[in-house]
Amino acid sequence: MNLDKDIQFEENFGSVENQYLLFLSGGDLYAIEALSIKEIVEYGEVTKVPMMCSFVKGVTNIRGNIVPVIDLLDRLSLGCTRIQNKTSIIVINLKGLEKDMQIGVVVDEIFEVDNISIIDTREAPEFGSKIKKRFIKKMGKYSSEYIPILDINNLLDIEELSKIPD
Repeated sequence: MNLDKDIQFEENFGSVENQYLLFLSGGDLYAIEALSIKEIVEYGEVTKVPMMCSFVKGVTNIRGNIVPVIDLLDRLSLGCTRIQNKTSIIVINLKGLEKDMQIGVVVDEIFEVDNISIIDTREAPEFGSKIKKRFIKKMGKYSSEYIPILDINNLLDIEELSKIPD
């Protein structure tokens, strides 16, 4: 998928509940539920915020909104994302108790939007994965292999993201 333009996800985009955005990060393919995505933008200027965890890269201005930006690889304890020409920010809508919030997640490259049938999903293994089980919602079968479908609520837990490191 070429990101000559930003991709805007319409409110009715995810009318099919088994649509997922597939993307590459650190050489691995991951998926997240398309319903949680607001838009995808090319990586732009990110302003560093002092005294934040290393995986919080800072904030960026997207269409007049100040959006915190998280490095997915760093959040998963797999290193840091190297910014390249296909690096993108996936803007995710999080439903909050008081109000909804948007958080940007930096990934290497957007792959595609595709369906993963519920019959092609399995529970995450207890061990043997590169990432912590709490960050994996399910494993989904895509092109004859199982890929992690990330659990956005655990991955982007506001309380955890907001902690000031020791």
